[in-house]
Amino acid sequence: MTQLPGIILRAAEDSDLPQIVNLDRLAFAPLSTNADIEREWYGQGLALPDRSLFVAIQGMTGLAVGSYAQLRLGVCFEGQVLPAMGIAAVAVAPHFRGQKLAQVLLEHSLAEAQAQQLPLMMLYPFQHGFYRKMGWAWVGRSHQYRVAARHLPNYMERSYIVPYDPFQHEPMLQAIYQREALHRNGWLKRWDWQWQARVKPITGREVYCYAEAGEPLGYVIVQFARLEPPQNVLAAIVQEWVAPTPAAYRGILGFLASLRDQVSTIVWNTSADDLFPHLLSEQRRDPALAAIPSEFGWTHHLGTINAGFMWRLVDLEAAFRLRPITAQLPFTLTFQLTDPILGDRSITADFADGKMHPTVQPASTVIKTSIEHLTELFAGFRRSRDLLWTGELEVEGDQALLTNLDNAWASTPPFCWDFF
Repeated sequence: MTQLPGIILRAAEDSDLPQIVNLDRLAFAPLSTNADIEREWYGQGLALPDRSLFVAIQGMTGLAVGSYAQLRLGVCFEGQVLPAMGIAAVAVAPHFRGQKLAQVLLEHSLAEAQAQQLPLMMLYPFQHGFYRKMGWAWVGRSHQYRVAARHLPNYMERSYIVPYDPFQHEPMLQAIYQREALHRNGWLKRWDWQWQARVKPITGREVYCYAEAGEPLGYVIVQFARLEPPQNVLAAIVQEWVAPTPAAYRGILGFLASLRDQVSTIVWNTSADDLFPHLLSEQRRDPALAAIPSEFGWTHHLGTINAGFMWRLVDLEAAFRLRPITAQLPFTLTFQLTDPILGDRSITADFADGKMHPTVQPASTVIKTSIEHLTELFAGFRRSRDLLWTGELEVEGDQALLTNLDNAWASTPPFCWDFF
């Protein structure tokens, strides 16, 4: 673990609020005021359910020079809810940057997660490479389509869309989300404060429900905004949609299509496996937006791939026991892992009966890789045979077992609506 002489890392106290606010302002919103940050981010003070704040104090001055937050998360994956720690608001004072303080904060969080025997950690990086050096893996990929509203299908189910009424709909929408989350990889099991953050009134934000016989069966959260460039294009930015049924999905798309007389562009944010682009009448970016040349033959710019959150496995035995696998003939593998923070280690597991069973008896086939790449494999984000091809993984023993491993861990890569 990295040590910085003269730095004391401790849990935040109420009296630290002004310094934490100032650190956050300098790190994330330097054009705002401290009053703005405190009002918008700390309106309820430091003490929030499922959040713990830590500060790095310079002993010589007694001033806070860094801070970060730990969040209690439940990550849905393959029908299970994995206990996880989220890392947020990693802030370092400008005059203290480049001195490895951020690494100290992250190493502290890893030690805490290890002590709690958590299988998983999650964060949104400011730079993927910085966290990758500490064993984190990019696994969060999203697709974004900026298309003309007139190119969306005008499904008749749009007539079932109604405005969101928090007094009438909130409990039902929460239940819809929680049920659907268990069938999705990467969605969070939301605590109440996370839900409130998604639906609280914000200028330009609207929530609409798909309802049959007065009962909501799905919903969409839309943020109206003007895009730049050229700034004169009104857009409906889809921040979240939940459609457990085909009818709800068609209803949401039909509703967005019906906005075509007012809104030029629909910004559709979604997972990689969404059928959305196949349903458009034109597979191209909204022509009203500034043109982006494709630079590849006779093709149209349609969407973008966005790189988002990162995961990191921590307690390997806990992670292996919790993750279901695709049933097949039993096999056993040993993983020898390099870990730059928690130390190199190995784990052996029997793959049988739809589960992984950690065992102490080493296997005849050994996979050598990093904790980063193991996390990618675990998440279904990459395949072991691809890692072998790129030289990011080595095998001692029966290489054919890589196919077994890829089949066992085959899953839809994670996607998440929540940011922190």
